[in-house]
Amino acid sequence: MTMPDSSDSLRKLRVLVTRPAHQADNLCRLIEARGGKAVRLPLLSIVPVPQAGAARRTLEGARDWDWWIFTSVNAVQHARNLSVEPWATNLAAVGAATAAALQNAGQSATTPLGSYSSEGLLELPQFQQVNGQRILIVTGEDGLAVLGPALRERGAKVELAEVYRRVALPYDGERIGETLRAIDAIVITSGQALDHLLRLTPEPMRKALLQKQLVVPGPRMVEKASELGFRALIAPEKMSDASIVQSLEQAQTT
Repeated sequence: MTMPDSSDSLRKLRVLVTRPAHQADNLCRLIEARGGKAVRLPLLSIVPVPQAGAARRTLEGARDWDWWIFTSVNAVQHARNLSVEPWATNLAAVGAATAAALQNAGQSATTPLGSYSSEGLLELPQFQQVNGQRILIVTGEDGLAVLGPALRERGAKVELAEVYRRVALPYDGERIGETLRAIDAIVITSGQALDHLLRLTPEPMRKALLQKQLVVPGPRMVEKASELGFRALIAPEKMSDASIVQSLEQAQTT
C-alpha cells in the first residue's frame, strides 16, 4: 500500500486503540498526525508470568536447540527480562515489529517473506523439513495455537516458553457505551482482546459495535470477527503502526 500525501487523510476519523497502554503511543501519534482522533482504551495489560523461574529454566534448557520462535514484541521483552544468555543461534519472528525488537536486542531473526503471521512463517523453506529438530516457541500464556501443532506434524519436537500473560482490564458498561458512541473504527490486536470487548459491551450497544470498522491481524482473526458478526473488516498486510494507518486510509477512500 502507498501512503497518501495528504496530512488529513484520516480527517475526523475517530479510532479506538485497544493496545496495552505502553504500546499505544506511536500508533496514536500517527493517527492524529493525519487528522484523526485516537481514543485510548487498553483492553489488556501485559504482565510477567508468576512462574518466572519455570520460564527461565525452559529458556536455559533450550540454548542449544535448533530454533527459537518469538511470537510478539512482548515475548522478546519478557524473555530479555529473564536475563537468559546466550540465546539459541537461530531465531525467528512472526512479525516485523517482533523482528525489530530482536534487532534492538542485538539479535537477527528470520521472518516471513509475505504474510506476517504464523502461516507465513510456516511457509518459509527453513520450516519445511524440521523432522527431528528442537524448536522453542517463546510466547505468552494462551499464545498462538497454529505454530506448535503444525511444526509437530512435520516431526519437530516443540516446547513453549510462556514468558508473559495478558490480564483483561475491567470497565463498566456505561464507559464502554460512551466510548463506542464516540468512535468510528477499532484496532484490535488479539482474539483475547476482541472477546473481552464483546463481554464488556452492553447488549443494547452490540449492534452498534458490529457496525464499526474493525482492524484485525491476519486471516484467522478476520474469520473469527466475521463469525461474530463484524462486516467492515480491515486486515493490514502486517500489524505495524504504519501498516495499520495505511489500511485505515485506504478504507476511507473505498
